[in-house]
Amino acid sequence: MSFTVTPLPQALGAVVEGLDLAAGPDAITDDVAAQLNAAWLDNLVLFFPRLRLDVDTQIALGERFGRLAATTTGDDDFREQETFGPHGEVLVLDCARPQDRANAWHTDVTFTPHFPKGSLLSMQVCPDKGGDTLWSNQYAAYEGLSPSVRAFVDGLEAEHGRPGLTGLTVHPMVVTHPDTGRRALFVNRGWTTRIVGLTPIESRNVLTMLWEHAERPEYTVRWHWHEGDAALWDNRCTMHYAVNDYGDDARIIHRVTIHDSRDGA
Repeated sequence: MSFTVTPLPQALGAVVEGLDLAAGPDAITDDVAAQLNAAWLDNLVLFFPRLRLDVDTQIALGERFGRLAATTTGDDDFREQETFGPHGEVLVLDCARPQDRANAWHTDVTFTPHFPKGSLLSMQVCPDKGGDTLWSNQYAAYEGLSPSVRAFVDGLEAEHGRPGLTGLTVHPMVVTHPDTGRRALFVNRGWTTRIVGLTPIESRNVLTMLWEHAERPEYTVRWHWHEGDAALWDNRCTMHYAVNDYGDDARIIHRVTIHDSRDGA
């Protein structure tokens, strides 16, 4: 199969065109998967205009990148949301539920020790106007810090989670991507709550500075959805934000969450 990968002019993202999965899972050959994986690692987010994935093909494509779950691989998911698929792999995000709107910068499920490597999203119903999603390049965010601040955060760890809602876990504030070897800033407004070893006022102010830096428009790409579009993003080096500007219009998503087969979770 021949398809094109065209990098976008923003800080991350590429558009994949010509990928024909009408034949279903059998169309996802080893060669197709290898090409997509290389493009994913290079571009952080891949966009597939009007790919129109059915459930079986979405699961099969996601499985080419790791183990699937609706959200987490453990028992620490705090949400009660609709899932389906042979093993409940597909999460339904129906934005009629306010908690499904995700209009805050975040990296998925960082409150678990083995957070996801990525997600594959398929847009089922999207509003006529609004409902875009933004992603932010956390390689670029780390590299954009001054040398003094990079040296400071390199040795720090932060706690992720919301007590009473999720579990708590600690991660380095700068992570090394296991496949690319690149360094990425790893704090997010959605789940990072404090920096280990700092006083509350120190922690709060350092985190605020890092969040504001990591969310700068210069590090982002914005995707305007159409029904049938799909997106595959790398959760280890990006954050994302779903823009809540579509009122009561319907916005329904099917998403599989991809976990690293090397994890022990």
